[in-house]
Amino acid sequence: MGFFDIFKKDKKDKKDKVDKNEEKKIAVPDDSEIEESELLLKKIAMEGKNRNERAAAANEITNQYVALDLAKNVTDRAIRLIAANKLEYEDLLWDAAENSKFYDVRSFAYERLGENNKSIAEIVINQKKNPKITEIFEKIQDEDTLKDIAIEAKDKWYRKEAIKKIDDEEVLKELIFSCDDKFIRREAVLKDNFKDAEALKRIAIEDKDSDVKISAINKIDDEDVLVEIAKNEENAKIRNIIFQKIKNPDLLSDIALNSKKSDVRLDLVKRIDDEELLGKIILNDDDKVVRSEAIKKINDEDLLVKVALNDEDRFVRQTAVNKITKTDILVSIALNDEDSFVRSRALSNSNIVDEADFVNIAINSQNEDTAMVAMENIKDESSFVKILHEAKLESVRKDTLSNIDNVSVLVEIILANKDLNFSLDALNKIDDEEILFKIYEKNIHEDISVRAVSKIKNQKILIALVDGEKSWRVREAAVKNITNKRVLKEISINDENEYVRNVAKNRI
Repeated sequence: MGFFDIFKKDKKDKKDKVDKNEEKKIAVPDDSEIEESELLLKKIAMEGKNRNERAAAANEITNQYVALDLAKNVTDRAIRLIAANKLEYEDLLWDAAENSKFYDVRSFAYERLGENNKSIAEIVINQKKNPKITEIFEKIQDEDTLKDIAIEAKDKWYRKEAIKKIDDEEVLKELIFSCDDKFIRREAVLKDNFKDAEALKRIAIEDKDSDVKISAINKIDDEDVLVEIAKNEENAKIRNIIFQKIKNPDLLSDIALNSKKSDVRLDLVKRIDDEELLGKIILNDDDKVVRSEAIKKINDEDLLVKVALNDEDRFVRQTAVNKITKTDILVSIALNDEDSFVRSRALSNSNIVDEADFVNIAINSQNEDTAMVAMENIKDESSFVKILHEAKLESVRKDTLSNIDNVSVLVEIILANKDLNFSLDALNKIDDEEILFKIYEKNIHEDISVRAVSKIKNQKILIALVDGEKSWRVREAAVKNITNKRVLKEISINDENEYVRNVAKNRI
């Protein structure tokens, strides 16, 4: 039986049909057209319980189509090989060679057809590595056969060894575009004889494995081709390899300006130092990250200002603001930008150092958060007084109080009494009893009078104001600070308000 002497018997007889690009179509007759005796022999060969009986039945079959059916489909190796040996017509042998589910039948049929290379390939492709198969493999010189082995062999060792023996460029090209094994594809690309420029370009663009693509790219010297590949490459590692190979700055500019992939443009921006090109990217790129990365690499103040004032994206404006050195521009941005983060970046820019600029922002800002941040940079009390008087936002004016200790200013706030709580907060910062009494005498608001009296400890003043004070709340505040028991007793008896009387009584 030729090559079949080396096959090991396999009771499982795995179905390992190899796909073919083309199959020869055989007009197989219906069972009704086949002699009944042949059909009976076929049934015995397929279903008989005794193997010898099945073999004998297969051996007696004379109908070529019955034999072909058995050769292509019977799981019992001995039976299908007996059937295959019955085939005499070339077209039927081709059918068995290309369409049998079993590689032993395919190999046998190819051998009968004189296609020894295909016959050998079927053996090597479908066997695990062993000395006998290796001996056969090592004698193979036909590169088409080696290609089939490199693509289809079940054992990786045969695939790897097969690619080593192939040098024909056309064979290598066919292998690369047919093989699923990325290692084999890469080894094929790396072969010295593989130089096809169009194929290398196609591999660099289409292959799914990065190592295969890189191997192809490393063999491409045409920078225009490299540009075409880079423009659409999604793998950053591969893009950077391509960029390193391109020496023509105009080509790199073309990628940076025209690639449809933002990641590609971003990677290239990180490698560019040409400010003119970076400027074009900053003004024209539609991706905010790309624009921002380009901004980090320029120092053109006019361009930075233009971007900070006009770019539609806050992230980009922030990046530009970080690099601006002109104080007046930074103050303008802090006052006018619609985004709080941009305003905050302007305020935190180290080029704003003059307290007057922070005062200007605190006074004129329409945004409370910005004004409050500006005030964090103010130390001089007179600056806070100025903000108190001039700030556009009431909340900002009120926030100055914690930084103002000037009594005249505090009194001014109380006398103006534009906001009762604000006036009371100012009053809380005054301890001078003479001033407190004068505030009381102004009779600005009952709550202010009560608060002022509650802070007075001078007994003479307190006793005097109790006698003539109409507000029981003010009298109560005074009584709470009076210590003279005789006076307290008199109040507990004579004050017109029961509550005041009880407060006095409780203090005796």
